[in-house]
Amino acid sequence: MISRRSVLQCITAGSLVGLVGHTGSTAQPESTADGTAQNATGKLRVSPTSVHYDEPFTLMVSGVAPGTVVTITARTFDREGRQWASFATFTASSKGVVDIETHAPDAGTYETVSPMGLIWSMRPTDGESSIYAPPEGGSDLTLTASADGRQIGQQTVTRWFGPKKLHTEASPDGLLGTLFRPSGDGPYPGVMVLHGSGGQPAVGSALMLAAHGYAAFAPQYFGPPDAVPDQLAEVPLEYLQRGYDWLTSRPAVRDGSVGLLGTSKGAELALLAGATFDWVGAVAAYAPSGIVWAGLTYGGEMTSSWTLDGDPVPFVPTAFPPSVIADYVASWPLGGSVSLRPTYEVGLEQASTERISEATIPVENIDGPVTLVSGGDDRLWPSATFGRMVVRRLRNHEHPYPVRHVTTETAGHAISFPYQPTTGLTAISSPPPGTTMALGGSPEGLARANKESWPVVLSTLEGGLS
Repeated sequence: MISRRSVLQCITAGSLVGLVGHTGSTAQPESTADGTAQNATGKLRVSPTSVHYDEPFTLMVSGVAPGTVVTITARTFDREGRQWASFATFTASSKGVVDIETHAPDAGTYETVSPMGLIWSMRPTDGESSIYAPPEGGSDLTLTASADGRQIGQQTVTRWFGPKKLHTEASPDGLLGTLFRPSGDGPYPGVMVLHGSGGQPAVGSALMLAAHGYAAFAPQYFGPPDAVPDQLAEVPLEYLQRGYDWLTSRPAVRDGSVGLLGTSKGAELALLAGATFDWVGAVAAYAPSGIVWAGLTYGGEMTSSWTLDGDPVPFVPTAFPPSVIADYVASWPLGGSVSLRPTYEVGLEQASTERISEATIPVENIDGPVTLVSGGDDRLWPSATFGRMVVRRLRNHEHPYPVRHVTTETAGHAISFPYQPTTGLTAISSPPPGTTMALGGSPEGLARANKESWPVVLSTLEGGLS
């Protein structure tokens, strides 16, 4: 039996000869401008051959003998130049056709019918686990179809990460971040994109929004350098007010309301800022919390994540139950994953009703539509439960704007925009060395969540900022 890693290594070498049961010569296909490549053994058609990252493409092989085993491979490179690859083998239909939109693979890096399975199931060909970071601008995806040791065809799809004509602008002193927008005079509606506890600006989501005609500002609100707090603790909400003032002062940015898109702690911040400032016109919150939690400090001190007018915003402390400590102890020599979800669940159980009430974000004050996106298998914190709490509060207060909660049971914490590799997003490196922090979900579940939630997020921003 041929291992998945062996196939990926052969993809790296640019050949599947010997893996599909035939070692004959390889016929060279003829390519046409319409995305079709063919030779005497069949035809490969891919359409379109230039797409934005969140746009799908179709792939079909035709003209082969019924029952032919067809192997399709995909190759691309990430921002660091590392090669990623995937593959799937199919049995051609009675009409001599393989269509990835309707056919399940017999074997490969994914198992069920999934039109973009060749994308989300990609892995680094060096065998190491990694999170895929797309190159900015256009990057090439090479798709190859072969059968009986012969290449049927090869096509390249150019995938654009951000608008084809991109304008960027760095923020002024005292405000860290970058504005991404399409080139041109605009004016474009503004969105602030808020990162999570990783502390790095959410450039990817900002570029994706820019491709949809938004002026997306990705600020950094904690971490080095000195312009912002060095840890996620007592971050002033007024920092976002400065971000709004600068964003809407740009000549190409539409004045008035802006949207907030946040992930994890950034989603908590988005909901809190939306309930605090009247300039927020829409909120999209990935892996959200409608409760303010303790900040993340180097020394373990319990303090709020945020301040307003110089005062800490009321918060609920996290807890470290024995089960989490035991998981850390057990995982360190074995390299296992640790779920931090119990630290929040037990924190809620231990907090008084009064403390929870004080720390609950008054989301009913948000002057616009609200969308929550969560995974039922979130292992970092119970975002699906938190999302339901937000929805319940909004409905109890008869929120006059659309409220939507997109939940995917097989997804975890790392839900984002669609059609990207998700194989490295179920866990991330964590101290101590050798352990990982569980994010939850499966690669396929995350891919489904990305696809289902992204149009809802775009609709929320469009509805609140139109």
